[in-house]
Amino acid sequence: MDNYMIGLIITLFFAIGGFVLIFSTYIFGVRKNKNSNNFIMFNTLLITYDWIFYILFNIWIATHSDTVDDFALFSVYSLLSVAISMILFNLLLAVIILRREFKNNEQFRAWYQKHKVFCMFVVFCSPGGLNVLHVLNCKFNDMDIFDAKLSSTFEKKVIHASVISLLIGDLPRSCFSTFTNVVFQPYGFAYYAIPSISCLLTLSVFASGLFYRIYESTIRDYEKPTVQELIISKNQILEA
Repeated sequence: MDNYMIGLIITLFFAIGGFVLIFSTYIFGVRKNKNSNNFIMFNTLLITYDWIFYILFNIWIATHSDTVDDFALFSVYSLLSVAISMILFNLLLAVIILRREFKNNEQFRAWYQKHKVFCMFVVFCSPGGLNVLHVLNCKFNDMDIFDAKLSSTFEKKVIHASVISLLIGDLPRSCFSTFTNVVFQPYGFAYYAIPSISCLLTLSVFASGLFYRIYESTIRDYEKPTVQELIISKNQILEA
């Protein structure tokens, strides 16, 4: 069996296996409690899975940079720097939103004292997509760890911030993953599983985030953001 087939099998194994596991969790949540926001759990697991492979993807690029010419490598690293900037931007937004909620919501502070590790893990995954913050309040399987008693203001801020993240974070990262696959896997070149899986997951997260944003703005009918809600002042950034 040649390297191409091995890479293809690995890609299919992790891609299909991951989606089956994520979808199974979603079905489990629906069967246990149809009233909870089970799609959030699906989306969160997808973002987390994508985030893990995105980290592996960047490690892979660093170890395979000698396989392409200088111009292609420059293009890859240029797009990578943009993607990393957007990831840091997502992390900053997540910290600011959670910090403000922590200051203004006593119930959330009480919940946080019990579930610090889980909350930190969610923050760690937030650079992959701000929608992951919704999992704190999705009430999955009626478990206390998924019921952070977050305010409606928090929910709306995450939704509004996720729009920014979708456009200047997920979209560039999707373009970066796709471009890198084109650069590293031209016709006749070896097939690489890690960039292929990462690209597939990143595009899936982008599509899922776009769908969820439409769902929130139409079906759940959240009010439109005001200018004040969208602006993050310099003082807020410094406080974070």
